[in-house]
Amino acid sequence: CQLKNMSVIKFRFLFGFYSLLILTISGIPGTKLPEIWFPNEDKLFHFIEYSVLGILAVKSIQNPNWLKLPLILVYGILFAGLDEFWQSFIPNRCSSIYDFLFDVLGVGFGSMLILSTVKKHD
Repeated sequence: CQLKNMSVIKFRFLFGFYSLLILTISGIPGTKLPEIWFPNEDKLFHFIEYSVLGILAVKSIQNPNWLKLPLILVYGILFAGLDEFWQSFIPNRCSSIYDFLFDVLGVGFGSMLILSTVKKHD
């Protein structure tokens, strides 16, 4: 049980660090970002970025289960909204409802992916 608690603590640290990393990257002015190689490439990046956030969210919860999914999704929605709002103040960046939707879809996918692997006794 002690080992499991240490793992949860490590994931909570990673979850917090990753959340701050997302906001830091969102604060980079648009002129400093790499060029897009294909249409809507950024939506794929939003989905992947927030899938990782969903994975870390589940791993940072003591005794994760499907009943905790709504809490994770509420966090994902609020955090994605904050992220898009923050971006609207960054030079040459804009917030987008589509980016927001792919963020939320990513959190949902990542968290459900991990929850589907959790055994009932974990």
